[in-house]
Parts: sequence; C-alpha cells; structure tokens
Amino acid sequence: MSRLPWRPFAALVAELLLAAAVAGLLLAFAWTRNVVFDLTPTREHTLSDAARRAAARLDRDVRVTVFFNGQDQGKIRTMRELLRRFGEQSSRFRFDMVDLDRSPLLANSMGVVNYDTAVIDGYDRRLRGVRVTEEDLTTELIRLVEGRERVAVFAVGHGERDPGDTDPRAGLSAAAKALAAENFRVERAADLRGGVPADASLLVVAGPTSDFTESEVESVRAFLRAGGGALFLLEAGAPARVAGLLASYGLAGGNDLVVDDRNRLFHADAFAPQVSLFNEQILPYTGAPPAILPLAQSVNVEAPSEPDVRLAPFAFTGNDTWSDAERISADGRPPVFREGIDKRGPVPVAAIARVESAPAPGAPGPARNGSVLLVGDAEFATNLYVGTLGNRDFFVNLAHLAARTEELISTRRSATPGGTFSQLHLTAGQARAIFWSGCVVLPAIVLAIGGALGLRRRRRGGR
Repeated sequence: MSRLPWRPFAALVAELLLAAAVAGLLLAFAWTRNVVFDLTPTREHTLSDAARRAAARLDRDVRVTVFFNGQDQGKIRTMRELLRRFGEQSSRFRFDMVDLDRSPLLANSMGVVNYDTAVIDGYDRRLRGVRVTEEDLTTELIRLVEGRERVAVFAVGHGERDPGDTDPRAGLSAAAKALAAENFRVERAADLRGGVPADASLLVVAGPTSDFTESEVESVRAFLRAGGGALFLLEAGAPARVAGLLASYGLAGGNDLVVDDRNRLFHADAFAPQVSLFNEQILPYTGAPPAILPLAQSVNVEAPSEPDVRLAPFAFTGNDTWSDAERISADGRPPVFREGIDKRGPVPVAAIARVESAPAPGAPGPARNGSVLLVGDAEFATNLYVGTLGNRDFFVNLAHLAARTEELISTRRSATPGGTFSQLHLTAGQARAIFWSGCVVLPAIVLAIGGALGLRRRRRGGR
C-alpha cells in the first residue's frame, strides 16, 4: 500500500486557512463598516438628515422604552429597525422593547396604557405617550436636548397668512405644524402694540395687506434689539410702515416679478422660480430639493439707517432667470426680457440683517444678536405650496436661521404634496424630453428596426 504524498494535503489545508482568514477579515470589515443601500423611492429605510442631526446632538444617555403588542410581529420589526437606526447615530441612544401584556406592572409604573407608544427618559425628564415614528422621535429628542419649547409668534392682525387657517390654498396650518415638529410652540398675535411676547424667539409676518401702527413698529424694533428673530415674507407692494421698518435695516423688496421660464413646472407658468443657489456661509446646503416661490419679488440690500447692522443676501434663483422690473408680465403679457430695464439672474429672493444687541444688565455671557430675514414671497409657505419640492425645508430652515438655531438646519423626510400637485415634479423641459423619448423616439426606433427586418426578409424571399 503506497503512502499518499503529504504535500498536496498541506497545500489544501493552507488554502483553507487562507480562505478562512480572508473571510474573517471581510466579516470584520463589514461589521465595522456597515453600508446599507436603500433603493426604496422614499428612502423609508434611511433616517432623514433632521433625525440624524437630532440623535447626534445627544450628550447624555437617553433610554427609549417601547411597549408593543406581541401579536403584531410586523410592527415590532418596523419599530425595532427604526430605533436601531437612531442608535447607530449616537452611542447615547438606547432602547428597550417590552410586551405590554406581559409587563403590566412596568407599564403601570410608567403610565402606559396603549400599544406602540414609548417612554423616553433622559436629561432628568420623562416623556410619555410618544409615538414610535421618525418624526415624533426626532421632535422629542430636540425637546430633551434643548430643555424648553421655543415660541414662534405669527402676526395676524394685518391681513397676514394665518397659522390657524386650514384653508387648502391660503392657510399656514401645514407650515405651523412643521414648526411644531421642530420644538416651536406656535402662537398668534393680532396686536403688537403692547410688544412682542417676552418668551418669543421668533416673529413671523407673512404677507400683511394692511399697515402696522407706529407703536407696533417700535415693538418689533425693541424685540430685535433684545436679540429676537423676525421672518418677513412679503409680496410686491408691501405696506409702507412695514417696508420702512425693513429699509431701516437695509432690506428692501424689488417690487418686481421674478421669471423662470426654463425651470417652470410642467403645465405651469414661468412665475414660480426655483431657489437653487445659496450663500452656504449663511444657510448651509442640506441636499433638499429647490424651493419654488410663486409670484416672487427680488430682495435688495441697501445702506441701513440703524447702527451696527450686518447685511447679506443668501438665497438666489438660477442663472437663467430674470426679474420683470415693471411687473408687465403680471398684467397677462408674455414674459420678454428687456435689455437695460430688467435684471438677469441670479436674482436674490432672500436676505438677512444681523442686529447687534447690547447685553442685558446682569445677564451672563455675551449678548444674543437679533436677526431680520426678508423673503420676497409669502405664498410658498401656504398649505397649497408648502409640500411642493423643498418649500417646507426652506421655510423651517429660515425659521431656524432667524431664531439662531442654525444647528437644526437640515433636510426632513418629504411631505405629501397638497392641492393639485403630484409627488412627481417635472419641469416643462423634462416633460418634453420624456414625451419625445418615450412616445416618439423609441416607437420610431422599433418601427425602423421592424421595417428593416421586413425589407430584408422580402429581399431574401425574392431571391
């Protein structure tokens, strides 16, 4: 009986060990460098930028206890996966999954009576009854970190758009809801003569049609000197005192009409320009789709009469837009650029003025500077438009910029568009390209190939 050579077996063992080592290294690399490809249209398996930022801000331990229904395994998996994604963003985020029916004592001690609700413990606080959704968890994490609600006051006594109005076209209820999800408590003020509420961090004036009184103007000035933030959304032809207040801080509306014919939405006119360019030192780029501003005017910066004011435009339409200086197109005439009269893009549609504030007597730390933002449109924030493209992100980020909470400027999960708008947004050029390629070019290619094959067979048959 001949003895088999040992060298082939040694080589085989060495190859197996090498393969095992390579596999182990690949597994270790995959474990430490986890990469997930989310190919769903709405990226439902990926946290939004806002959720990631909220989790990353945690500097203390936070524990989320979720009480579930043991009979609903699908929902349990969904909630666990969502919590796991939050946990990947911060080692401070921890969670427990508890069957409500099997742990009644724990549920009673935490005040829980409903399935699929959570209790969040952290920052010496306990939040009960939290829904296990990405938006609700993000909102509650922001509240925990900041320790208090910010107050956003909407002026409503001068014909402004109203945050309590649910009208599908003119109301601002959807925009107010978006602010509430960012830890703002939304309040309304019909009369500012007594001053802006002392606990307010943001004043919103959206499209006033009648003028402020002199005492209301002085109230706004005092609010800004105290370090408050104001967001003015103004159409062309703003009331005189409101325009004068902004002019004293170097902000002025152009009383023109911005035209964007190339990027207009399919079956829409050219008077809803896209805001696609930003001064990223003021409003960082977040990757959100461009906002659209229907019937917008340009915004200009001028020499302010108030002292210690720093000015800058920060949001612009594209290079291929222009402003109709005399609003001729608003009378129903086709938009035509007039050299020497109209202005070519990029057209500034938003600007900011930082107002230096004196420190309050006895207050610790440096003074908090006030902020005034002017946007040349109010309709983009209405219920009709706020869910379109990047309008909601643009409005909420403007609010954070004015309220000096720039760390919360981010991109949120897409909202369902309202009104007559579809979730698929196409410009007129994109729609034409899809029509010609899908309905003309491709059928023509198929017909040409079929005709060529038929002609070839006929010639062969003739032979």
